[in-house]
Amino acid sequence: MKKIITTVLSGILLSACVPDTSVDPLSELTKQQQEEQVQKSEIDISADEFYALIQAIPTPLQSTSLMQAVGVEYQSSFILDTDESKKANSWFSQSVKLGIFGADMAYSNVYGETRKSIQYLTSIRGLADKLKIGQFFDVASIKEMVEQKDNLDELINVSQMNFQKMNDYLQKQNRGKVSVAMILGGWVETLYLSAKVATLEKDNEALFENVSEQKFSLETIQLLLDLYASDKYFTIFKEEFQPLISAYENVEVIFTEGEITYSEDAEGNMVAEDTSTSEIVFTKKDLDKITKAVSNLRKKLIEIE
Repeated sequence: MKKIITTVLSGILLSACVPDTSVDPLSELTKQQQEEQVQKSEIDISADEFYALIQAIPTPLQSTSLMQAVGVEYQSSFILDTDESKKANSWFSQSVKLGIFGADMAYSNVYGETRKSIQYLTSIRGLADKLKIGQFFDVASIKEMVEQKDNLDELINVSQMNFQKMNDYLQKQNRGKVSVAMILGGWVETLYLSAKVATLEKDNEALFENVSEQKFSLETIQLLLDLYASDKYFTIFKEEFQPLISAYENVEVIFTEGEITYSEDAEGNMVAEDTSTSEIVFTKKDLDKITKAVSNLRKKLIEIE
């Protein structure tokens, strides 16, 4: 199975018609909120470099669509209860749970669980309002996209564009760590769902590889954490992240370099073909370790209020 990479929307279905964002959100934040959320990145990184970073992380829609495509039944016990939004008091908890809910919304949506998807949408909008980014979550537009489940590519493209607009907005206010926390929450929840589903279908190669290939994302997650390394919540995440890194330790990617050959297609265009191959060494024991580690990380994140 080929590794699919695309710009991350951190699990959040931002399929909204974004209104004018010229109003400074800091004017709406309390002094405490400004003190907690406003922080310049500790590493000098451009917008292009940031998006290049997160390109390495598959979107929740891709992973959850795979689960549905291979015929695994919907598991309502795996997703997070929307009542957890009521316990999100800190900006970090609000951001992380927004990301988690986005991944769970994607999971529910691909299975046609529209009612559950709308419940997540309501909770997402509530958390976004608390973070003063509610203008990026047009409920009516998102609901329409949720109900139109047959165009995944369009949903991904629209979501990517709107996440970028929201992130640009936050970056201008030096609140970039809010969008990073959303990415972290969405990534953890997606890996959690992928691992839990894979344990149900241990003979399914596609699900197995979907979990193993997340090893490619570990370095990216660490780099995102380094952007705001002094933040107390990012420090907590980094500490709790270490067991997951260890769980992937024995997962190997064996690359065999091939040759690049050139040929002409039927229309006379030159086509290049790379014969290089890669193989991932990944055992069921590794899957069990990863499932345990990501479950513990998810639990710690949810407990943060």
